[in-house]
Amino acid sequence: MDEDRLITKLQDRFDPAAAGQLTAVYQFDLDDTENYHVQIDQGELDIHQGQHDKPDVVIASNSATLIALFKKELNAMQALLSGRIKVKGDIGLASRLPKLFGKPRE
Repeated sequence: MDEDRLITKLQDRFDPAAAGQLTAVYQFDLDDTENYHVQIDQGELDIHQGQHDKPDVVIASNSATLIALFKKELNAMQALLSGRIKVKGDIGLASRLPKLFGKPRE
């Protein structure tokens, strides 16, 4: 998946209501495209290319797995147990991804 398409999908699927008062930085270390970090601040979303100095959680995977997780086509626990994603840091934040980015395109 090309990186512009990944960014568009993240932006399109973000649900500010699900974020509520959350303030967090998600680092996505992707093996098939550039790395990105996503800053969520009380319903606002900012996506930046590259590494963040102090992410709250780091998720290592590939873009297709990430999108499947967001679309709820892939169960997060199955993805973890099978090694399709690896998580460092706050696992609770990682478990919120399907809700944060699960809004279907309107």
